[in-house]
Amino acid sequence: MDWAHRLSRAVTRMGLRSAWLFQLGVALCVGAFVAAVLMWMDHASWPAALAGAAIALVPALLTGGVALNLASALAQSTQQRQMLCVDDELTGVSNRRQFLRLADREWARCRRYGDDGALLLIDTDHLRRINDNLGQRCGDAILLEVTRRVSATLRQSDVLARFGGAELAVFLPHTDPLGALDAAERIRQQVAATPFRWDKAHVVATVSVGVAHVHAGQLALDGLIQEAEAALRTAKDAGRNCVRAAPILPRQSDPSRSVTPS
Repeated sequence: MDWAHRLSRAVTRMGLRSAWLFQLGVALCVGAFVAAVLMWMDHASWPAALAGAAIALVPALLTGGVALNLASALAQSTQQRQMLCVDDELTGVSNRRQFLRLADREWARCRRYGDDGALLLIDTDHLRRINDNLGQRCGDAILLEVTRRVSATLRQSDVLARFGGAELAVFLPHTDPLGALDAAERIRQQVAATPFRWDKAHVVATVSVGVAHVHAGQLALDGLIQEAEAALRTAKDAGRNCVRAAPILPRQSDPSRSVTPS
């Protein structure tokens, strides 16, 4: 079925209408070729040649139509399967799309009810260097083990995902800023506690963690993510293998600061 997948990719790139026009053009070329062959070999008259071309045109159109419908259905099925895929292939945890959907729901709940919530962004330190020195398979194995160690420190209600590349993300519902810092430090210690074994060697891997909490100044989940990213950059600039947090701000606006008319 490799030809079907190639055809489905071609149909996706061209669009179904363009693919039908292309298929019709091919069928007309086939009919014209058959007519030319009949006239050259049998010296047939134009009506006879056109009749032969029409006979050849019908199966060409039918075969092409069936192939295009199959390719279109396969392309739609592939697209739907990709839309439904919510897990990262390497680590087995949620992928970025699924995480953003779940985290946005949790962030909105925190803002609506004034609950605590926090986001951790976790970056495996120097994973690119490990890939370059020991190979991609080693880097993948380390990222998988880091994910397992991070997961071992979390509660059932926490949302863990691969955020991209060497980064993991964790949303911590019902967690205040100090609790988020404590969770981040447990993760850092858990990862750094034991070297990773790879091909009879021990590889030391660590993580840097950026922490941000839900507060009233955020207009959307993107604000929380940006604060966690800034905290993660600070952790990297501090030498890695450490935890840094965004400034702690009130999770709800302070009504006492509102101005009332005199």
